[in-house]
Amino acid sequence: GGDLANPFTVKDRNLYLYDIYNRVYSIDIVYGVIRWKIEIQNEIKGKISLYGNLLLVSTQWGYIYVMNAENGKIVYEFSGKEDINTSFQIYKNLMIVPHKNGKVTAYNMDTKSIEWVFYSGGIISVSPVIKDGYIYFGDWDDTFYALDALTGKPLWVSYVGENISRDFIVFDKEIILFFSKGQIICLGKDNGEIEWVKYFKNVEFSYNYFAGEDKFFIFTPDFIAIEPEDGQVIFNYRERAFNFYKEMLFENMIEGEHPLSAEDRIRFLSEIYFTVSNYPLLPPVKTERNLIYFVTDNSYFYVYDPGQDFFILKYKLN
Repeated sequence: GGDLANPFTVKDRNLYLYDIYNRVYSIDIVYGVIRWKIEIQNEIKGKISLYGNLLLVSTQWGYIYVMNAENGKIVYEFSGKEDINTSFQIYKNLMIVPHKNGKVTAYNMDTKSIEWVFYSGGIISVSPVIKDGYIYFGDWDDTFYALDALTGKPLWVSYVGENISRDFIVFDKEIILFFSKGQIICLGKDNGEIEWVKYFKNVEFSYNYFAGEDKFFIFTPDFIAIEPEDGQVIFNYRERAFNFYKEMLFENMIEGEHPLSAEDRIRFLSEIYFTVSNYPLLPPVKTERNLIYFVTDNSYFYVYDPGQDFFILKYKLN
């Protein structure tokens, strides 16, 4: 009972999730059986995380519950006493918690002590990202930060002129920020300087973007690939799919033993060389196989392969 909250956490054959009534579940993926469930007397915020065989759940009032992942029993409780509005991050043996009031606290998971504290100037509503030993995050004071994840010392602080209220992408050299009114800002990852800015008219960024291997993708609603270095469009998928379709027709005309019928062409366009023109309902999910999964607002389920830069599945949900 109760709508399920996004996102889920998966380890081995176990699926961990929670519902709107703040009940945490462990489900056997193979058999679909509930292994255990526990109700938390607080509103859960952000993603469930794992640290070894421990399950970590953060709540709005600042409590973070540490559970045995095998049976769901609570073994420890962190209390930061400040509200939490988004997911924390694990780095080595540190749990780094962004508080709603702009405070960031790093707890040592082994000693249960506080390793460092940092204060930003505004509300933090978006989960930080850790990459190459640094933690990146922004706040509602129009500022973006890069801190040493082990010490909390700032690498740089950058004023970007807009509240950070959307998930962002961290590449090897660039950080891509998205804003509600169609604006994208690129920061240099090493220095925080603004590298480029682009605007997309009549586009509101929420869940309609994700990272590929060396590029990122946005829905306008056309599906477009963009180069992080300079913000230039690499391809529009509608044109890309149509060019692949034309190449297939030409190869069939030259080498095919049987010409394609009108029904065959319609089938190829709908099943293989299709386009996407609807927004994702929730953030696209990337798996260990580097495939991207998402469901659009017209109830189609898509799978995208960033290695081939090609959609490999389109499926209508009931």
